[in-house]
Amino acid sequence: MILSAITITGAIAQPLSGIKFIVDAGHGGRDPGAVGANGLTEKQINLQVAQALRNCLIEYGGATVQMTRVNDTYISLESRVNKANINKADRFISVHHNGSVNPTHNGTAVYSGSKGSSKSHDLRNKVQKRLVEMTGLRDLGANTANFYVLQRTSMPAILTEASFITNPKEEAKLRSPAYLWREAYYIYLGIVDHMGN
Repeated sequence: MILSAITITGAIAQPLSGIKFIVDAGHGGRDPGAVGANGLTEKQINLQVAQALRNCLIEYGGATVQMTRVNDTYISLESRVNKANINKADRFISVHHNGSVNPTHNGTAVYSGSKGSSKSHDLRNKVQKRLVEMTGLRDLGANTANFYVLQRTSMPAILTEASFITNPKEEAKLRSPAYLWREAYYIYLGIVDHMGN
């Protein structure tokens, strides 16, 4: 049920109160990321989902959230990691969308660092489960990778690849603010599932 983590009755008030998150919108500025056939850029979509996720974490969860970027600017990977480590965040969430030379390819994946902690892997697993539920796309797995932001952050960290912007049907969906909000909300639900352990 989509409202399962929202406190309609107040029974589960602010499940993330006191927890500090860094939400990282991948790419930005001179780095567009993947680009759809009709010109939609990954950097745009990452930022919109990241902003919606921030709002969910704060409004529904009661969390403290800082963003690595809030507009279309280039931020180095080192700067993103430093912000998380200096602020002693509890969790780091990097939002991305995948790309492929094959326009028919699509699917959902979430990554944790190959040397990540068990908490990183649990967060990855919980968010992957929720995103697959939301997208209805092929489950490409809860995976590990050597991505810089996953290897260098000192807290549990994940990187989401909810879908492929290079798939024309998916690109059309990603133009919908409502679709992007739902993606963010389901990432939020996965985070709540994880923190409830």
